[in-house]
Amino acid sequence: MKNLLLSEYLLILFLIVLFLVTGCAKYLDAVPDKSLAVPNSVADYQALLENEIMFTDMPALAEIGTDDIYLPDALWAGQPIFVRDAYHWSKDLNEGVTSLNWNNPYKKIYYANLVLDGVDKLKNKHNATDIQVLKGWALFCRAHAFYDLQEIFGQPYRPASANNDLGIPLRLNTDLQEKTPRATVETTFQQIVKDLEQAIPLLPDGVSKTDRSKPGKPAAYALLARVCLTMQNYDRAVLNADRCLLYDNQLVDYNTLNATVRAPFSPLIDEVIYNAVQISYSTRSWQIGQDFYQLYAADDLRKTLFFTVDPVAKTVVFKGFYNAVLAGFDGLATDEVYLIKAECEARLGHDAIALDALNTLLLKRFKTGEYVPYSTGSVSDVLSLILLERRKECLFRNLRWSDLRRLNQDVRFAKTLTRMVDGQRYQLPPNNPRYTLPIPDDEIRANKIQQNIR
Repeated sequence: MKNLLLSEYLLILFLIVLFLVTGCAKYLDAVPDKSLAVPNSVADYQALLENEIMFTDMPALAEIGTDDIYLPDALWAGQPIFVRDAYHWSKDLNEGVTSLNWNNPYKKIYYANLVLDGVDKLKNKHNATDIQVLKGWALFCRAHAFYDLQEIFGQPYRPASANNDLGIPLRLNTDLQEKTPRATVETTFQQIVKDLEQAIPLLPDGVSKTDRSKPGKPAAYALLARVCLTMQNYDRAVLNADRCLLYDNQLVDYNTLNATVRAPFSPLIDEVIYNAVQISYSTRSWQIGQDFYQLYAADDLRKTLFFTVDPVAKTVVFKGFYNAVLAGFDGLATDEVYLIKAECEARLGHDAIALDALNTLLLKRFKTGEYVPYSTGSVSDVLSLILLERRKECLFRNLRWSDLRRLNQDVRFAKTLTRMVDGQRYQLPPNNPRYTLPIPDDEIRANKIQQNIR
């Protein structure tokens, strides 16, 4: 991203992608000088967006620092150094730890910008609808990557200071030589919102159940609802959640799933509206603590579908990944959208509507006939209940770190995280600077941008 060597690398990678992945071999064969090959058709640009890197290896380092994951000493000791450091929020996290989480999203942004720069040149040569879909798809991918980067490397969205706090560099073109400063948090979020709002009218109405790495309107509305929730703009968040559910409100009845298999949610269940996969950090051995596990009721099917329990070792290993590869899910699904709606309605004072959304979800999560719906008369604190259910439902989806960053701003929900690792006690207080991870050192040197304080 910073220099000629990386520029040459990306060009080579681009040509390899065209040759190996996209079915463009005939096109390349027809070009006398392969070094001059550039995308010039809908198929070429679609191939860039279908490249596996666009929907896999999403940044997930912050997930390791949440209160969801529990690593006993023996398991912690067997992890790579960067996982061990991230687990107890080490101030020594450095470029070697964070670079993959930084570079991969910016590769996605580069590809998205390449498509956005090029598709307008296809006008009058190809079907206008195909061009619109490509543009919407690229805008969605760029917004998704910006958001993931911001929630790890940008400071938390704080409404009172967002215009001054540091976000991330917003790469909006394919000029690899351009030095891009860090935008403010407010500017970063406004760009994400702008990309999604521009993408929505261009994307297809439905969800492709055969290839859910391709976003449609439901995915864009769902992501926009997530972004607005992070911004604590509850009116806009619930509006976009409702718009998503108008297109796709399907929830899977967990009674139809098999809890005895290793991957109960494989292949993708129908409530997944966009599939993306986190970088894998030995996620197949990730555990949760016994205290958290006991929060699930006996008749809650998530207790057996999400976890494998070893009664002898007293370990609870998570297996409930919403994808087919047993890796962290960074996509979008309707269950999260129902929970966004529920939380925002509660925050807006609409407790009955909030509980109706929550009941709609939980009815599909409990054994048939065992769920007793909540009512305003039976719940003393609707918002706290919904936040707990959000955490229980959305484990290891790259959401908890973002939730902690925003919930810590409210004294009712602020939480000090504590780890005991190899006999030593570690803590992460609410609103601590370590909730923003360090930017890779080579990026700081090359672009002369300000490093995050640890």
